[in-house]
Order: sequence, then C-alpha cells, then structure tokens
Amino acid sequence: MLKYTLNQASRALTTLLIVLVATFALTRVAYRDPAAVLAPRNADQQTLDGITRALRLDEPWYLQLWHYLYRGPDIQGAEMGLFHWPPALGYSFRQQRPVTELILEKIPATLSLALGAVVLWMALALLFGVLAARRRDTWVDHGLSVVSYTGLSVPTFLTGILLAYFLYFKLSTYGIRWFPSGGYVPLTEDPAQWARHLLLPWLTIALAEIGVFQRVVRAHLLDVLGADYIRTARAKGVSERRVHFDHALGAALNPIITLGGLELAALMGGAIVTEQIFGLDGVGRLAVEAAVGGDFPVVIGTTVLAAAVFVVSTFAVDVVTRLRDPAGVT
Repeated sequence: MLKYTLNQASRALTTLLIVLVATFALTRVAYRDPAAVLAPRNADQQTLDGITRALRLDEPWYLQLWHYLYRGPDIQGAEMGLFHWPPALGYSFRQQRPVTELILEKIPATLSLALGAVVLWMALALLFGVLAARRRDTWVDHGLSVVSYTGLSVPTFLTGILLAYFLYFKLSTYGIRWFPSGGYVPLTEDPAQWARHLLLPWLTIALAEIGVFQRVVRAHLLDVLGADYIRTARAKGVSERRVHFDHALGAALNPIITLGGLELAALMGGAIVTEQIFGLDGVGRLAVEAAVGGDFPVVIGTTVLAAAVFVVSTFAVDVVTRLRDPAGVT
C-alpha cells in the first residue's frame, strides 16, 4: 500500500509540474507585452524598458519560470517564488496585489459553491439511484430516467438563468422574496444567509450532475443485487431497505466515489458560469477577469490552483478506493 501511495503521489506531482510549465509557456505566447499592463498610463518607452528589466521579462521564458518557481525579484515588496516559503504565485499587474492574497480572498465563495453542490447532488443521486433500482422498470424508474436525461440535456447556463428567472424574478413580482438575486454572504457571518444565497447556484450545478450519478448508482446496484450474499441476506429475512442501503450500496460505492472525486475537481474549474450568473465573487470570476484583462500572473495562479485541486482529488480518490478494496491493501 505504501508503494502504491508513493507512486500515485509521484504521478500527481509530475502532472502538476507539466500543467505549470505548459500554462507558463502559453501565457508568455498569449501576453507579449506585460510591461505595458503594469506601467502607468502614457508611460514612455524608457519606463516600459525599466519595468521589463526589473521584472526580467526580457529573459527567455524558461529563466522566468525558474524565477517563478524559486525566489524571483520582489515586486513592490511582495516576495515571489512558488517553492519558497510561504509560497507565492506572483503579483497581479492589474490589481497591484499578490496573487496568493487575491485567491485566498476569493476561494471561500468557490469552495462553498463546489462543496455544497457536491453534497446536494450526491445525496439526491444516491436516494434517486436506490429508488430507481428498487422500483426497476416501473413508472418510478422511468420518471427518474426522464429527470436524469433532462438534467443532462439542458446546459448549465440555461438552468441557472431559468432558476433565477422563475424563483427570483417571477416570485419577486408577487412579493415573495425567498431567494436573493445573487451575491455571497460568508458562512462565519450568517450561516442562514450563506445557505440562502447559495441555494440557487447549488441547484444549478446539482441538476446537471444528478442525472449521471443517479444512473451510475442504479446500474451498479442492479449488478450487486444479483450477488449471492444479497440473496443470502434476503433469505435470512433482512428488510429490503437494509439490503439496498446497508449491503448493496456499500459494495457499489467505489465507482461512485471515483466519479464524485473527478466531478468535484472538474467543478472547481467549471464553476465559472455559475459564478457569473449569480454574481458570486469567486476564483472563477477572478480568472475570467484576469484572462480578459491580460493579467497573466493571476491566470497562471488560478490555473495552478485548479490543477492542484484536480490532482489532490484524484489522488485522494485513488487511495480511498484502494483502501476499500480488500485485495488492494497489502
């Protein structure tokens, strides 16, 4: 097990390093004159050249990458260097602040959105999947199939717009204000308002994901329900509820955990649309504004963050599924 964990950790770090190098090189191609972004308006060529030399932007990209990883030139007193302690992801040319500080400021909203959506869709998908397996080929199974395929077919942005239109705008015209139009309230400030402001964004993401998970849960449950130990449990008089939730669901969890980990990792990068629709000031919104404004240190920082979340999630999923497999723990 130790050897397996070390191999997985090595693969994860290699993946992260490749993503970092590729992102760094691509931003150097896409943003050719970063000194002009950093310089004040109407700056002359001498000023631009001074900024370029100070930040070593005139050096080859691989030397700039070296400075990015190790201790590079401090910018306006902010320490640089990803591998330095504390790690620094660069300096935002547009916002004149360290990228690490910007991400730490935005990440509570994105984490609240992603983790809340995962909890909601996993709970509903497990419930609907077990229900569909227990009522196989009945109107309940067919009805849940229709719900699944509908959720999969409608784009996330359209689901978000429809939810905002009907549950905020239309209800507001009748004086019912159950849901806010957008915004984010920190959990530590007011838990009730935190959940109220995030309920529609959670639903937007969950409706798109429930379909996949519900069908996966149903398919694996039906496979497990044909096993000998399930027939033995039924022969001993174990209730159908315990057979499905305690025996069959536990055995079918590995593929569900794997898919859930991958979806959570993808969600950290895909929450951009939902954040834009509901006005959540998260990492996705920060990344979009940086990409449009040419603030490439922020683009690199947010990309590295998304890649790190993906790598850590898949690593955790691999280890957990290995531990749940009795043949894999040696």
